[in-house]
Amino acid sequence: MGDSQSKSRVFDLSIDNKRSIRYSMSMKPLHAEVRFHLLNGKHYKHWQVNIMQGKKKVDQYYYDPNEYQLEMRGCKLINKLARARWVNKKQKKNVSGWVQCDEVMLRKNFYPILPVDNLEKLYYNPIKDVHWRRESDAGEFTWDDSKYATLITYGKQVHILEEHDCAFDDLREIDPKYTEGFDV
Repeated sequence: MGDSQSKSRVFDLSIDNKRSIRYSMSMKPLHAEVRFHLLNGKHYKHWQVNIMQGKKKVDQYYYDPNEYQLEMRGCKLINKLARARWVNKKQKKNVSGWVQCDEVMLRKNFYPILPVDNLEKLYYNPIKDVHWRRESDAGEFTWDDSKYATLITYGKQVHILEEHDCAFDDLREIDPKYTEGFDV
C-alpha cells in the first residue's frame, strides 16, 4: 500500500448466544465499568456492567446479585469527587463511582460462588461519605484510585479477593478538617 492508511484486523467477539462486539486491533482496548444500579425500574438493585472502549460504551449488561457473583480482575476504584461531593451535599443519588476492570467473570453454576467470610469489604456511598472506604480502615485514608488484582461481589457488596502487588502506591491520607491548636 502506497498511502499512509493501513487496514486493521477486525474480530467479532462473541459475548453470549445473542450478542457480539465487533472489535478492531487498532481500536482502544475494552474494559468494564461495574456499579450497583439504584435507578428505579427493571434493573433496580442489579449489578450494571458497562463494556467500554476508551470512554465509549459499546455494551451494557445487568446481573441479579441474588443469582450471580461477579469476579473482577485488574481493578481500579473510580470516584468522580466533584460529583460525589454534589451527591453528598444534595443527598440525591447520581453516578459518581464504579469499579473499572480489565475482566469480569460471572459465577453461578459452572463457576460456583466463592465464600466471602474472611474477605475485607469495600464501601462506596457518596450520600454518607464521598470516598471509597475499606472495612478495616477507620476513615483516615481515601481508597479512591486504588488498584486490586481481584475483587468479587456478594449480594450488593464488593470484597477484596486479591490485593494488587502495589495496592498502597495510590494511598493518600485525608487532610485534617480541624487544625487549630495542632502543629500541622
